[in-house]
Amino acid sequence: MRFAHCVVAGAAGVAGSAVLFAAPAIAARFDPSAGSVGDPRLSGPGVDISVAIPTGWRQVTDESHPQLPQMVYPNTCSKGVTCASALASVLSTSAINAQTAAEAAEQAVVGQPGIQGATIISEGPIQVAGRSGHYVRFSYSQPNGKLQAETVAIETGLASSGVIPTSLVFVTVSDLAGAPPASVIDDIVGSTQLIAR
Repeated sequence: MRFAHCVVAGAAGVAGSAVLFAAPAIAARFDPSAGSVGDPRLSGPGVDISVAIPTGWRQVTDESHPQLPQMVYPNTCSKGVTCASALASVLSTSAINAQTAAEAAEQAVVGQPGIQGATIISEGPIQVAGRSGHYVRFSYSQPNGKLQAETVAIETGLASSGVIPTSLVFVTVSDLAGAPPASVIDDIVGSTQLIAR
């Protein structure tokens, strides 16, 4: 399975900087020294949240987007995202509100070339790490498989100049043999913690 990055521009409602997410298509560059099986949480510089790295996953670094901490399954995947059957990432940015951020991230994923049959399964408000947020759970297909994914946006600060500091969690799981169950999406989102600054 191959994953790539897509960009959600400020025009989609995510303000300040582009929001980068992972979606199936083209491989990202991989630093095999980044992360290890024993790292307990996925986070990075400038990211206001962290999520647990489940057993069987490993953190990877995309050198072209170091602000986007990612992890892949399985942890035996030595070629990075090119051999992953599931992927998760976290990012902090600003948005008009959590709903706008979550919906923009979902649209960025399903708008990638080769993505077909995108369907929203459910969406709505959510409380994550004691903060207000919004989630979009969706499914989609690509030539080599079907995937289930969720984008979750969490308001992590106070509004200023019409935007709110917002952090996002993205998790996608394929239907390929050996992939983790889709329930890992809820496990990863449920493990979200705020990082004290």
